[in-house]
Amino acid sequence: MKASHNLVALALVALSLGCASKPPEPVEPVVVRPLDRLAGSEIVVFPVQYLSWTDSLNWQQQIPNRAEFLARVDDDIEAALTARGLGQTWTFGREIARASRVNSMIMRDAHSLSAEWLRARVIDETVRDPLASQVRALVGLKGQRYAILPVELRLENRAGMGVATLRIVMIDSRMALIKWRGEVSSDPMKTVSPALTKSLATHFADLVVAP
Repeated sequence: MKASHNLVALALVALSLGCASKPPEPVEPVVVRPLDRLAGSEIVVFPVQYLSWTDSLNWQQQIPNRAEFLARVDDDIEAALTARGLGQTWTFGREIARASRVNSMIMRDAHSLSAEWLRARVIDETVRDPLASQVRALVGLKGQRYAILPVELRLENRAGMGVATLRIVMIDSRMALIKWRGEVSSDPMKTVSPALTKSLATHFADLVVAP
């Protein structure tokens, strides 16, 4: 009887060792796309409104023209989302800015919306006037309802590398409500370059649809 007990104990030890040595199953990372429900809708993406920086990297001197730099960001966002199949249904910065210029007698320039209050860390869900009326009028040009407003692009120093972070809100123009807000960042870079804005645009597109 004692011998059989020993055999059982040895078998249990062997089984436990076998289980312990088995490598864990790989866990696939969960990819969160908070704006994926918009992929099949007609959406207006406004131009980026504000640019700010902490200039410990001396990046300010690398951006001699603020408007041109932000226009590049707008174009890269359009290119990234168009490459993922949204070019036919979404309206982007250059087009909505052109429409605002054509209708300048009655509409605000799409590059200078009254969005200063959206730069605050804590904001209301209600979009108040005059921004609510500005967004409603510009979105209405295309007969659409929802808009993505890139509020502020911040250039920041993170451990000696530069990162571009974009604050974004998604607005229901008819209800004048913010339906989502968040931020997206570029990969770290040493200099201001086309790679920086393309990286930011790629991660922006990741919020909506997979590559």
